[in-house]
Amino acid sequence: MIELKELSFARGERTIISGLTAQIAKGEAVLLTGPNGSGKTTTLQLIGGLLQPTSGQVLINGQSVAKLTIKEQARLRSIAPARRTFSLAFTVEQVLQFVPKKHRALHTYWVAEKLGLGELFDRRVTELSTGQLERVSLALALSQAAEFYLLDEPFSAQDAFYTEKILEVINELKMTKGLLVISHNQETLAKHFDREITLD
Repeated sequence: MIELKELSFARGERTIISGLTAQIAKGEAVLLTGPNGSGKTTTLQLIGGLLQPTSGQVLINGQSVAKLTIKEQARLRSIAPARRTFSLAFTVEQVLQFVPKKHRALHTYWVAEKLGLGELFDRRVTELSTGQLERVSLALALSQAAEFYLLDEPFSAQDAFYTEKILEVINELKMTKGLLVISHNQETLAKHFDREITLD
């Protein structure tokens, strides 16, 4: 379980998150919403250990993220950022092999096929559209054998068809994993999630 306990984060004099308490359990998909600047991406980065809270705690399975090594964190959680840049001309299949085989999830190629990437395996990522790149980035994050997946705006560049495919992947993975997903498209997507956390 991911536990946020009275979590606060500030940059300089600006408080971005104040006193956030929430939980995300395995077996559920939780939607994280709120207006621009409310701290959604910051929350994911705090859970992922990329930022340190000003006060409060982030616990994963009862362990403080601040005290976990990078390898220990990687076994517990994986993050799909809102924008990932691929500067080298790897093929899609090569990108999906970035995660070492011993740490790669068994569902990796199922996810890739579900997201329409099988037909793109031989394509260079530098040649892909924005929507295709977003799906490659998502598949890469989901290829990590982790207990929790943190997905930042995975629907932003997708049409209705691939939005539905991503939701199908989320619904399948939540049977054994916990997922926290950021999206601005709250009204359309909320019904597909178990719960919603709203930041103001």
